[in-house]
Amino acid sequence: MGDHWLSVVFFGSFAGLATFLGMYLILIKEDWSRRNSANLVSYSAGVLLGVGFLHILPEAQELNRQAPLYLLVAFVLFYFLEHHLPFHAGHEELHHVDLAAGALHDECCDSHHPMGIIAFCGLGLHSLIDGMIIGTGFEVGQEVGLLSALAVIAHEVPEGIAMLSILLHYGYRRRTAIIFTALVAIATPFGAVLTYSLVRSLDSALLGGLLAFAAGSFVYIAASDLIPESHRARGLSASLALCGGIFTAVAAGWIAH
Repeated sequence: MGDHWLSVVFFGSFAGLATFLGMYLILIKEDWSRRNSANLVSYSAGVLLGVGFLHILPEAQELNRQAPLYLLVAFVLFYFLEHHLPFHAGHEELHHVDLAAGALHDECCDSHHPMGIIAFCGLGLHSLIDGMIIGTGFEVGQEVGLLSALAVIAHEVPEGIAMLSILLHYGYRRRTAIIFTALVAIATPFGAVLTYSLVRSLDSALLGGLLAFAAGSFVYIAASDLIPESHRARGLSASLALCGGIFTAVAAGWIAH
């Protein structure tokens, strides 16, 4: 059991640091990111769609044949949550971003827009499962663990970019957005260590269902809110950013392989 502890801790932590790196890239260019809010939202939508459809769902189907059903259930559930829970955007003060001008109108308000919560839950679950994949891989063996870690690390940087961009776009204060993104990053090494130490025989069907559920949250976030928001911007840049996000997910798959 303890043969690969060092590898689990190292690669789990490295994956978490990759998410922090994505967050840092946005923070050091915060003024630029606010001016290009629509493009970053489009890019985030592309990343979520690409990772959801091209990586997570195929992996989930290998583990659980009912994965598309879990994806659909997640989509409907998040639709219900957004439209029926009291934190809907229509009942709160929002930090408003004018996508056409890229101008920041309200620095002081901290929003709890449902899309920020949904993105946090979806990406947090995904990061936790990423850690579980690393821990399970090293439980099988060193080679499988290394390949699993590489696959996870390949998409952690765009995950950090997507998480922080979404939270800042929907009006969360900088500090709150950093804390939420940090929690998403920490979930990966936590999941790796927890899985390797406690969950020695994780049921593959359960893991597949969780993966498909995470994929459903990604698809819902991108399709229901991020893409419509990007339509408020004019020009070709947002469309190219969406394609760039999808290509990032594709490239992550090439790197992983």
